[in-house]
Amino acid sequence: MKMLNATPDVLTLKEMMKVLRIGKNTALKLIHENIIEGHKVGGKWLVFKEDVEEYIFHS
Repeated sequence: MKMLNATPDVLTLKEMMKVLRIGKNTALKLIHENIIEGHKVGGKWLVFKEDVEEYIFHS
């Protein structure tokens, strides 16, 4: 998908918030409700760009 070409393949929570133009609480809600799959690594949330794109195209 070409929508987020300049975006890294793995995004931090802050990067996801910027791409989706949402706040931290909403971003965490999306992860905790398994709407976007998140992975906690070393105390930081990481999400795959393809999961964010999937959310964008199906919401």
